[in-house]
Amino acid sequence: MSTKRMTASKISSRQPATSSIGSLEYAEVHEQRMALIRSYNMWYAIGCVIAFGSFWLMLNLSLTIASRPMMIASAFVGSAIIWFTYRAVLSIDREVVCLYPRIVYLEIVLGYDFYRDYLRRRPRGNSERSFVEKSEQLSTDNPDQLWDQIYSHFNHKDFPGSRRVSSHFRVATYLSIILFWLTIGLILVPQYFPWGT
Repeated sequence: MSTKRMTASKISSRQPATSSIGSLEYAEVHEQRMALIRSYNMWYAIGCVIAFGSFWLMLNLSLTIASRPMMIASAFVGSAIIWFTYRAVLSIDREVVCLYPRIVYLEIVLGYDFYRDYLRRRPRGNSERSFVEKSEQLSTDNPDQLWDQIYSHFNHKDFPGSRRVSSHFRVATYLSIILFWLTIGLILVPQYFPWGT
């Protein structure tokens, strides 16, 4: 029997009354995790709509009144909104990461291996695997001590956003900013460099 199974068995046998409470907490923590993930997906979708809506509205207005400063401002505003949205997604994702110690702790106590296995198999996720393995090697008969030890060696920097949040958020952000400025460039550059005339 492995160390993680021995630790889980010892704790479970000494705390039989808490297993149902732990199962409920485990379900609630995962529901909180999913709610945060839904939150940053919704936040990004709304942010994109606002960014593109603001850009095209200001761009059309600038073309109507022939205002170059407003045209350039439209790209600034669109870029600022989409960048702020991306940073907000990263911030919410940090809240997801902060749930990891509790998830790992509950899985060890309850004898589950669902999310720990997911973290171990993360591509390029050596720090995630290291955190799980360190947590599994801890040996104590007291759940409170186990929680304290797991939490004490948790470092959110071991779970960088580049490996956590899907790259499509980053790619979509950069492509949106490029699109804003490319559109402005295609309108303004021919006025200063009239090709073929």
